[in-house]
Amino acid sequence: MVITRRRLLGRTGLMLASGGLVAKALAAEPTMPMAMGPFYPVQKPTDADADLVQVAGRAARAAGTPIEVSGRILDRHGKPVPGARIEVWQANAAGRYAHKSDDSSVPLDPNFEGFANLTADRDGAYRYLTIEPGAYRAGDYWRAKHIHYQVDGRVNRLVTQMYFAGDQLIAQDRTLAQDLEQKVGAPVPPVIFARDLGKRPDGVSRLAFDVILIDG
Repeated sequence: MVITRRRLLGRTGLMLASGGLVAKALAAEPTMPMAMGPFYPVQKPTDADADLVQVAGRAARAAGTPIEVSGRILDRHGKPVPGARIEVWQANAAGRYAHKSDDSSVPLDPNFEGFANLTADRDGAYRYLTIEPGAYRAGDYWRAKHIHYQVDGRVNRLVTQMYFAGDQLIAQDRTLAQDLEQKVGAPVPPVIFARDLGKRPDGVSRLAFDVILIDG
């Protein structure tokens, strides 16, 4: 079942119409659906594990600032969704995707995979190592730094994006505003941002991003 914005808003309306009875059953607000975008990797790389900063068979590592992202896939009652399939994809540190449709003049990074195919464990947890994506132009505005997610649970499929707190480009990102169905520059909900978990002993920043599916 695909989680659509219409269904999500419909549930919200039901909560209001029922005098808040449904609200008590919803332990967490479902993650907002967002556009898949034009650079979903139809031709997926063979090396699609949880380490995006090093391609199998290459000694060099990806350029950019490494980050470790972890989180859990949960249903709206806060229960884990074990075995959920998670795909993540993103631009490299210079702001370019490894996709034939991305005709940007910035260089590709042969040492950056740009895609991972993960499976949530029995607690719904996942983890991957990547680099902080670069921003890029989309016509006459800039796309803020983000990482795409597609999550397939037991019942729901959700496409969404994770953003970075403090990014000054958020306020003018028209694509994000369209996804949120609001005006450019309006305050954005904090749930779209990764949470800061501090640094690992080796100095790599740790971020957390949970994905809440309606029915799991």
